[in-house]
Amino acid sequence: MRHAALVLVAPLLLAAAPGFDDAAFQAGMARFEAGDAGLDAKALRWQNRARLGGSVPEWDQAKAAWTALERDPARSLAMAQAQRAIDPLNLNALYLEEQALSRLGRAEAAQRRHAQILILLRGITGGQPGTAPNAAWNVVSAAEKDTALALLGFTVTAEDTRREGGHAYAIVTATPPTGGAAMTIWIAVDALVGAP
Repeated sequence: MRHAALVLVAPLLLAAAPGFDDAAFQAGMARFEAGDAGLDAKALRWQNRARLGGSVPEWDQAKAAWTALERDPARSLAMAQAQRAIDPLNLNALYLEEQALSRLGRAEAAQRRHAQILILLRGITGGQPGTAPNAAWNVVSAAEKDTALALLGFTVTAEDTRREGGHAYAIVTATPPTGGAAMTIWIAVDALVGAP
């Protein structure tokens, strides 16, 4: 009986937020699945957020899925795919899929996931260095922020938030992948704090 109640409530939880354009989202996803590097991944990520009802769900099973990778990559892959059925642009799930596919000897599929990860990372960074508010990166969830920084090779040492110019920012202090002195990265987090 409890399961039936969850089935009835689930569509309400995923009701698209205002501003969702299903046709644009489907067209963008087709380009994303094809690995189109020219795709506007920022717009697609925001459409995905609207599709999910205005917030991106956390992946509760991420730790278990990553733990399973070494001993059972097929199970790990299935868990990542299940998350992507809910949130097809989940960076963490995409990266786990890439790793699992590689371990399963499916190199072409792993390369496709890698290309998709790069598309999303370009959408997050927008070709900007992240060194100031006018050159900030953007994220649609806290998990996306953390995963993007990790995938780009940054080691976060401190983080603060600030509002400036009508926007909210995470100001991250991180060691770059090449090592050396820590740098400051500005990341627009309007999606996380409800700024316009």
